[in-house]
Amino acid sequence: MYFRPAILALLTAFLCVSVTGCRKSEAPAPAAPPTVLSPDTIASVHWVGKRRLDLDADAYYLSRVWSLPETERLQSQTFDRLATGVWRVLLGDAAAARIPPIVLRPLLDDLAFNESYLEIRATTNSTSSFQPSTFNSQPSFAFAIRLNTLHAGIWETNGAIAMQLLTGSPIVADHATHGWSLQRTNATVSLTRVGDWTGLSVGPSPNPLADDLAARIRRDGLPFVSADTNNLWFEATLAPSRLADCFSLSAGGEGRGEVDHSSLATRHSSLSQLRLTLSGDGGNVITRGSLTFAEPFASGLPPWHLPGGLVHEPLLGFTAVRGGQSALTASPLWNRLQLGAPDQFYLWSLTGSPSQFYLAAPLPDAVHQMPALADRLLQNANPWLAANGYISFDRAADTNGVVWGSLPDIQPFIKFAGTADDGWLYAGLFPDASAGAGQPAPDGMFQNILHRPNLVYYDWELTGARLPSCLYLGQTARQIFHQAQLPVPSASAAWLTMLQPRLRTSATILTRTAPDQLTFLRKSTLGLTAPELQLLAGWLESPRFPAW
Repeated sequence: MYFRPAILALLTAFLCVSVTGCRKSEAPAPAAPPTVLSPDTIASVHWVGKRRLDLDADAYYLSRVWSLPETERLQSQTFDRLATGVWRVLLGDAAAARIPPIVLRPLLDDLAFNESYLEIRATTNSTSSFQPSTFNSQPSFAFAIRLNTLHAGIWETNGAIAMQLLTGSPIVADHATHGWSLQRTNATVSLTRVGDWTGLSVGPSPNPLADDLAARIRRDGLPFVSADTNNLWFEATLAPSRLADCFSLSAGGEGRGEVDHSSLATRHSSLSQLRLTLSGDGGNVITRGSLTFAEPFASGLPPWHLPGGLVHEPLLGFTAVRGGQSALTASPLWNRLQLGAPDQFYLWSLTGSPSQFYLAAPLPDAVHQMPALADRLLQNANPWLAANGYISFDRAADTNGVVWGSLPDIQPFIKFAGTADDGWLYAGLFPDASAGAGQPAPDGMFQNILHRPNLVYYDWELTGARLPSCLYLGQTARQIFHQAQLPVPSASAAWLTMLQPRLRTSATILTRTAPDQLTFLRKSTLGLTAPELQLLAGWLESPRFPAW
């Protein structure tokens, strides 16, 4: 019998992890030097914990908002639901019913408040992390969390209880290390205490990764390797393609013995490495990261062609993105529209109606393409909409485009804008009656975009002011797609209401810094934009949480 997929470890405080499908090596690899990460590392995640944030002046505002009653109430509700929901989603109702909520619940609090570190390794037959590879040994997982003696005892006891309930196998206590171990067919799970750290590891026996973490703790008092641990609150480095391959093998091989590796060389994600860090400046969260791809980008960046005649004040937010033309041409959904692929898009929102969200894209020959698109929507999309109980498109009375519905507060439209020589696909959720009278968009915002030659994505918003509009549109989208509404009398809704006057400006930039690399930087009040906050709230209140 095999463990469940390894994602279980990431979602349940690493109490139970799947390690299946990757073939066992003939002899364990020697432990990597404890001062550096092994080249076989495919994930490393370090979190300093809220206790550290409360003492960090750079985290003053974040820590203050986190300590407010509405945030604490939402956190408590979320952890209560996770204590049962994680087992239910990953193991099924029958298995989940065997595990009392109290087993996982206190461990979730510890994960939020205490410093922790996760590392995953998988040896492959490839010498480059940028090439497809096959695994020649099972992956190893090691997790460490800094705990006092009392909480370490809770992890020792509750971890043993969870493993016994899940596997039905006996736990072997190790009083010398204040821990225990569990031997399975393909892996050994063990919990140990080293200094102030409680470690949980899954992998071969002996486990070089677990030995490395223990050696680092004995030498430095810390289980991780980082060049800037004093300034970062959160730090993660992942190899997404290798993680996806490993977890795919784990899921596919459960209960079936050997796994066919023949197709693994052809399954290759284009994203080779992802790095993410969080830090602060006292009043804001600073998010930095980089994305490294397996191959260089196919083409250069087109010149910016800003929609100055369409965008005007008073703005709540503005987004510009370019360089995604190849992705559009490869999209079956976009190709059904039979439009040329724009090389850039712009989105913005205005104060006033919550539905004043707009999109524009420069489109070659838009003066002819947009009327043709309107005809196709009326002829081809309307029968499908009617068959599925949705309102149909109507031809707009005053333009060459179409409108959808006739509600007083939301009237989506698509039409042509501009001139024959400078044509635009122009769409929105509500007609902009003030387009001719509004003040032009600030020139400084456009210049900020134009002065960054390698800029790929730019986003600016007044997060607090934009939040009600995003919440309204989120509720409308849930209604249209027959999804459960975010309950108004709920912990998440109360949290958003509390946040609104406390959220300031958010700015995000994504830059092409190498032929195969993008880097991003965001400065925001809490690390999330208004659309992201309403999505988070909707997920936390989902009836099937932690599933969507």
